[in-house]
Amino acid sequence: MRRFTLIVVGLAFAFCALAFATDKPSVVPYNTQPAKAAPIKIKTRKETRVSFTGIVKEISDTTVMVERSVKGNVETMEFALDKPVENIKAGDKVKVSYVKKEGKNIARKVAPVVAKRIMKKAVPAKDIKPAPVEATPSKK
Repeated sequence: MRRFTLIVVGLAFAFCALAFATDKPSVVPYNTQPAKAAPIKIKTRKETRVSFTGIVKEISDTTVMVERSVKGNVETMEFALDKPVENIKAGDKVKVSYVKKEGKNIARKVAPVVAKRIMKKAVPAKDIKPAPVEATPSKK
């Protein structure tokens, strides 16, 4: 009986597989025009922005030279400016943000560094006692 059940199940499986294996006509009509190529996206490298603080040695409408010290070594760097900067002159301390393009340093932002004010806390007086008031004798 077991053998008979296995044969029936096997034949049923074979007939079902043949039904799905028949060749069906394509539902999608044939397109005579060639497919358009998808536009190729070229990945551009993100600009790496570098910033540092230094002292302006020379400035013009198109360039700025800034001196900075790194681990005791002093180096002067020259930057091309996108647009002229205002209110900055030689000797000012500035923060420069720049990128490297085609071997040139191009300053994106040149901003003066504002010195931070340090607020000192008021020191509380220690054990200040008021001066004793002399009692005046009362008159009777």
